[in-house]
Amino acid sequence: MQFQYETERLLLLACNEEYAPALLAFMTNNRDFFAPYESHREPAFYTEAFQAQVLRAEFQALLHHTYIRYYLFLKEDPDRIIGTVSFSNISRTDDKSCRVGYKLDKAYTGKGYATEALHLLMEEMHKNLHIHRMEADILLENSPSLHLIERLGFTYEGVAKSSHEIGGVWRDHLRYSYIFR
Repeated sequence: MQFQYETERLLLLACNEEYAPALLAFMTNNRDFFAPYESHREPAFYTEAFQAQVLRAEFQALLHHTYIRYYLFLKEDPDRIIGTVSFSNISRTDDKSCRVGYKLDKAYTGKGYATEALHLLMEEMHKNLHIHRMEADILLENSPSLHLIERLGFTYEGVAKSSHEIGGVWRDHLRYSYIFR
């Protein structure tokens, strides 16, 4: 996998710790927007030091292809993070699979940026790491995410019961998969 990709409107970067201030701004500005869909965040999460630590760990994981996250920037504003796309639980053994996750700044939703980034990065994961299957777990009430996944060609597989802890409660998620053919 490369450290940088470009789409028509976006720069997709694997960021190092120098981007900690931009990442902190992204997370802080969207704290309330992301909260209904994510695990509880301790106050230390919202510090530059913590975000620098996250970026260091992510960069090392990228080098080993164990976890991959790209940060989305508009080409005309390359200093502001507007979203992320991540690939976790990467298995390069028999099942050649991973989980996909994403988030977008509330000011940039509904403009096709996530679709644009995911379309390119999914193909790169398939081409470079030979990923055959991707999975996404989505809360029933997260209709924008459901529409995105369906637009990308993911198939509904069923309900993953009590699969993710959100807001201190174990919640059911709808499980979707994408199979590369």
